[in-house]
This record gives sequence, structure tokens and C-alpha cells, in this order.
Amino acid sequence: MDSPFAIAVCTYNPNPLLIDRLLNAMQKLLDKGGVAETVLVDNNSSPPISDLPAVQQFLAHNPTIRCVIESKQGLTAGRCRAIKEISAPIVVFFDDDNEPSADYLEILDRYFSDYPNVGVWGPGQIQVEYVDPVEPWIENYRVSFQQRQSDFGYSCIPASWSSYFPNGTGFAVRREILEQYVLAIEEGVMKTTDRKGKSLASAGDIQMVWEGNKLGYAGGMIPELCCNHLITGDKANLSYLKRLEFGTASSYIPALIESFPDRAKQLDGPPSMNTIYQQLAKFWIKMALLPQQRYETQIRFAGLMGGHYGYSIATESPNTERILSLAKRLQLV
Repeated sequence: MDSPFAIAVCTYNPNPLLIDRLLNAMQKLLDKGGVAETVLVDNNSSPPISDLPAVQQFLAHNPTIRCVIESKQGLTAGRCRAIKEISAPIVVFFDDDNEPSADYLEILDRYFSDYPNVGVWGPGQIQVEYVDPVEPWIENYRVSFQQRQSDFGYSCIPASWSSYFPNGTGFAVRREILEQYVLAIEEGVMKTTDRKGKSLASAGDIQMVWEGNKLGYAGGMIPELCCNHLITGDKANLSYLKRLEFGTASSYIPALIESFPDRAKQLDGPPSMNTIYQQLAKFWIKMALLPQQRYETQIRFAGLMGGHYGYSIATESPNTERILSLAKRLQLV
């Protein structure tokens, strides 16, 4: 029986050790014969991923796999290119720092067959692995890198967020949803990007889920579906976590309004600059009084600022550039 699955990997300047682990895990999936197509999308890496020994070995062992270059920068462009390159009914997206379990596709196949009402499935078990030494406090922030141990569930609640909606790590999406998503991107309906350059925005994952909702599909988590998320030292630090919180928070409301324009009428206006400066002062005072909470305080404020920036974009506030300028001075972007 033909496999319903294609695997897509979108990558930009991957860590050679991490992509080697991903490709080794993918090889186990390929050896089982559960993959119809595979494409590696290189988003202008320097050097090109085709120069990496691990990729060269992988391609030599699997001559039908394509490695293509997407010149338009950003994860959104990379994903759209991958979707166009393949035709399988279901696309499984892996990042270059993922390591799926050997039974990944077998589990997905069972759930997609048993639950035809679900359009997007994600792993309920994501284990964050720090591959470099990290400071002790960072151990408390594995959830920021999508670590989870979720039970089974799925939901279909448009224009909102459900705890059962999957993130991008290892998620699998029906082609019908992907085609609608690409069309919305190409027609300019959706302009909020995923990660691009230094930006850590992450709109694409939830917008794919919402596009599925609009087609009547739910999104869900599979508890026995397992994927490791491999985190290097250049991410497991305060600077990166602040930018991650800001980017994630800043992209949610703009993405929501793009997907559901009617929700714009329900938005309150963003806070004034005086309110934002007052909040900043309170966080500084808290750091002075509670130095043991300085990491948590800074990360929380980064998320708060990201939310303000997202609201200002969605409401076309005249303070948008001022908020962004402040975020830059605070090294949140």
C-alpha cells in the first residue's frame, strides 16, 4: 500500500551535529518504507546544506530525495516551497533540531486513519535535550522549547487557542489544509511570518491549525508520539529566551486577525507608552528587590512587551514604532 506521508525539512544554517541526528532518525523511518516523498529545503544556508557530510551521505543513500534551495528568506517561504515540491496526502514537518522516534509514522498513520476529523496531529511527548552545558536555572525553562507530556485530545475552536493544538515540532498536516494555507500566503491574506533572520516570530504553526479549523478539521496531540527537541547553548540562555518570548507573543494577535478578520472589532486598544514605561519600572524594581527571580522577571517582561507590540500592529497604533524601538533598546529583538 502506498504511504500517505511525505517528510519536509526546512533548514537554515543548521548545526551539523543536530542535523546529523535528525537525518539518522529519518533514515530509520525511510528504512521501514513508510515515506512516499522527502524534501530538504535549504533557505540560503552558508555553506549550503548540500556541502555538509551528513547531508551528502544521506542523499547518496537515498537518491530519490530532493534537496532544493528556497531563495526567499524565512520559514514561511521554506514551508510553502516544501508543500509545492511534494504531493503526498499528509506532510510531516521536522525542524533541523528534531529527532523523531522510530515508530513515528506508524503511530501517525493509525491516528489519521482512526480520526478523519483531525487535520493536524502533533507529538504529545516532546523531550528537550540540552546538547551543551547550560546554567542550572535554564533547566526550569524546557517548556519554552516546547517540552511537553500531554495526554490524548483534539479540539476545533477557531479564533482561539487550545491546549491540544500542536506546535510546529514534528507536526503532520493534511494536504487540503496546506493548500489553503499556501493560497492565503500567496494572495497576501497572511503576511505575519514565521522565524526569519533574527526574528523569532512563530505565526505559521497556529495559522495552519486555524486553516484546518475553517475547513472543519480539529488539531490534536498524540500521547505516544515522541520527538526529541535538541537545543544548543546558543539558544539555552537568557538573551535567546527573551527574544523567543517577545517574538512568540508579538505574532499571535496579528496572526489571529489575518486568519479571522472579524476579531479585529473585538480588540481593545494597546496600552499607552506611559503605561508601558510604568510596567517597565515595576519590573526593574522587582528585579532589585527579588534578585533570585531576575531571569523569570526579564523573560516575563519580554512576553508582555511582545504582546503590546502585537496589539499595536493589529490595531495600527501610532505607538508601534516607539514600542519596537524600546524593545530594541531592551534587546528583545
